[in-house]
Amino acid sequence: MLVGVDEAGRGPVIGPLVVCAAAVSEDNLPDLESLALKDSKQYTRPKREELKDVVLSVTQCRYTDISASEIDAKMKKKSLNDIEVELFADVLSYFPEATVIVDACDVNAARFGEKICGRTGIPSIISEHKADCTYPIVSAASIMAKIERDKKIDELKELYGDFGSGYPSDVKTRTFLKEYLKKEGELPPIVRFSWDTTKTLLQEYTQLSLDTFL
Repeated sequence: MLVGVDEAGRGPVIGPLVVCAAAVSEDNLPDLESLALKDSKQYTRPKREELKDVVLSVTQCRYTDISASEIDAKMKKKSLNDIEVELFADVLSYFPEATVIVDACDVNAARFGEKICGRTGIPSIISEHKADCTYPIVSAASIMAKIERDKKIDELKELYGDFGSGYPSDVKTRTFLKEYLKKEGELPPIVRFSWDTTKTLLQEYTQLSLDTFL
């Protein structure tokens, strides 16, 4: 069995980080390869949703996620890369005998793989940058992780309103954060307070009057 692992939601200032392990048998590998999958970011959301059933027809997928508040708590003691090592190891526990390929989050791809091996006892792992563009099984994991995160983001928007993509570069996201902070005097628990975007925003809020904050 071949397993690919990837994540969705590493960079956003709002919402969870989701990791998916996608596994394919030797018998189903040709069918997976025939899909010519790409990195999830190269698809629109409707296209990803369209691919969901066909990907699941040839793979088994397992997920884990970590909320914004859990990320903040863990980052008091460890790096985001090490948090992702833990999450990758968690989903790989479902496939102990597989050949594993991961999309490396660390700038040192080999180190990322070695850390996962250390946590899982897996003898060796293929750990590469842009593995989601190179290996169909990692592309599948990328797509399914993104679909799962999109679902969780939709649930958060039902509670807090439309905050856009959740990425710091998104004007809609930044506007949401400023308006929420001005109205409530604090930010919602779905925000990653350990992010520089949040720290800067809170600093500006304490330094400026409410009239000039926006």
